This record gives sequence, structure tokens and C-alpha cells, in this order.
Amino acid sequence: MAKAATAVKSDPHGLSLGEARETGTTALDLNIYVPHHLTVIANRWSRGSSRIYLKRFGIGVNEWRIISMVAVEPGVSAQRAGFLTSVDKGIVSRAVKEMESQGLISATQDKDDARKTSLTLTKKGYALHDRVVSVALERQKRLLDGLSQEEVLLLARLLGRIRENLPAVNARELERDEQAPKGKRGK
Repeated sequence: MAKAATAVKSDPHGLSLGEARETGTTALDLNIYVPHHLTVIANRWSRGSSRIYLKRFGIGVNEWRIISMVAVEPGVSAQRAGFLTSVDKGIVSRAVKEMESQGLISATQDKDDARKTSLTLTKKGYALHDRVVSVALERQKRLLDGLSQEEVLLLARLLGRIRENLPAVNARELERDEQAPKGKRGK
């Protein structure tokens, strides 16, 4: 049986992406592939948060994202809240209707543009926010256990810089797909 090639490909930062194989493919080294870490952390965090928030407070993680966004920016439009929290506009719309029926949020349609809805928390919504935020911050504290304050601040800055790169990353991929013949898109 032929042994896999041991040549290693590197990214522009000099990090090993993984072992090159005889097939010409490269197996990612998931220990240093940053999107893998971000995805695993985000998925596990969201699932855990959703279970806890549903059980303790009767809301899911998407509702919490909207509530926390409205607390940070009272009067924010539903569209902007969805964009800033990366929640799909259909999910935002359903969540806003549900939270409005529960008396947690007030949604006011813009008099000049019926497509825009301004969101504010009600007294009940702020009370719920305050209860959930204490749990969210405690969970974050446990997540970051073992990191110094300086490391946490550095991590937050680095993640912010990575997030700023996303529009360029996604635009380049979409542009490439649009230029490809229809049968070859996404390949």
C-alpha cells in the first residue's frame, strides 16, 4: 500500500493547512483551521444557550439576540437588528411577533416606510433582559475561564478584526461564482 505524501501546504501566514495526499487533496489540520473553531464554538454555544434560555426564561437564542440588540440600541429597526445579529429576517419577523404577543417588545411601523419597524423593549422586556444577561455573562465567564483579562480583550479585538474581513471574503467567493459557467458554480 502506498504511503501518503508528507509534503505540507501552508497558508500565507506560514501555518500548516495539513498533509498533502497522493490524491492531490489536502486534509485540513482542524487544530489550527480557525473557521472550524469558530463554527464549533458558535454551534455549541447557541445550542446550550437556547436550551438554557428556553427552560429558564421561555425564549430561544434568536429571541435573546434580538432582545439584547434592542437593549443596546433602543428603537433599532427589525431589519438592522437582524443584520447586526446575523439572524434571518424571517426568523426576526416571527420572533418579533411572538415577543410582541408576550408583551416583551413593542414594534412600531415607520409612518413613512411601512417596511421599517422600530423595536423597543417594554418594562417586562427589560426585566427579562436583565435576568437573561446575568446568565449570559456567567456562561461567558465560564467559557473564558483560564484567560487573563488582557487575553480576553485581545481575543475580542482579534475576533472583531476577523469579523471585519467577512464582507471581503464573501464578496470574493460570490464574485468568483458569478463569473463561473452555470454548471461550474460553487466548485
